Amino acid sequence: MVGLLFFLYLLITFSLGMYHTSRLVGRQRRIQALEKLFRLNAPRRAVCSEGMSTATVPSRVYEPIPLPISKPITDTLSPLDIPLGKGRFARDYIVSLTAGDQLVIELKSARFDTFVSLLAPDGTTVGENDDGPDGTTNSWLVVCIPQSSTYTVRVQASGETKAVGPFTLFVTRFRPKSGIKQL
Repeated sequence: MVGLLFFLYLLITFSLGMYHTSRLVGRQRRIQALEKLFRLNAPRRAVCSEGMSTATVPSRVYEPIPLPISKPITDTLSPLDIPLGKGRFARDYIVSLTAGDQLVIELKSARFDTFVSLLAPDGTTVGENDDGPDGTTNSWLVVCIPQSSTYTVRVQASGETKAVGPFTLFVTRFRPKSGIKQL
């Protein structure tokens, strides 16, 4: 009986050890990926043959993609995009807008549940949408622009971890005619 209990104790201890080891390995892989990303984004110096540093070489930095108005774009959300934590990613697009513009932003994907946000230059959320009025998981956002500036349209999956894949983004701008008072 004592031998059986000792065997069960060893089995449980071994199983828990394997579980914690696998979690540590996963965590170490994520840390290595982040370190690699930061190394890619860190400024690098060009080196002469004598080993002297000459100039800082620009590296890959965060730059949102310019967004065309009234032209659909097809793109792919991937693990190379902005990490949001818990295996989620986002892709940003920038667009210059004028105060009073009215936008309709449509985001569709057959691969993941979409979520679209419009961010002001200071990072505050002007509007966001998870599911459109058609009852699907596609997003549809209608918003009036409060001030003239460059805004960010953020594409991401709605709460899903590791949700990546192709999507279509379509932004339509409506400008009120002059002399018409806004509500």
